[in-house]
Amino acid sequence: MSKFNIELSSVPDRENLVAEIWYEKKMVAEVNKEIEKFVIEFYLDEKISFMLDEFFEVLENAKRRILER
Repeated sequence: MSKFNIELSSVPDRENLVAEIWYEKKMVAEVNKEIEKFVIEFYLDEKISFMLDEFFEVLENAKRRILER
């Protein structure tokens, strides 16, 4: 079972939906498409490690979910 969770969210400082990426109980990144390309912003205040392939899969899933809306 993955420790990642993706939450689509409408936040006040963005015009479009964002995909918040949570790892365990911490938000680690936000994927948005405020410009014509996807952008990722990381929200880390400590070192967190996870499997790279699993993270890439989560990012692709976040991107797909934004495009479906």
